[in-house]
Amino acid sequence: MMGYKVVSQWKIGKYLALELNQSLPKTEYTKYKISGKEYEPVPVYDLPNHIAIADMGDFEGKEVEFI
Repeated sequence: MMGYKVVSQWKIGKYLALELNQSLPKTEYTKYKISGKEYEPVPVYDLPNHIAIADMGDFEGKEVEFI
C-alpha cells in the first residue's frame, strides 16, 4: 500500500489543512506523525482527503503516519 503524503496545504487561522494523496484510513487513530513530530488531530469537515494540524511550516511532500 502506498504511504500517505501531503500534496497541498493551506492556512485556516492558526491551523494548516493538509490535503493527502489518498483517503484517510478506516482504522482508528489518535494522532498524526509528520517528520517525527506527533500532532493531535483537528476535526475537518467537508474536505475529503484532508487533515488539519495546529502548526505552521511547509509540509508538502511529507509522509503522514496515523498512530
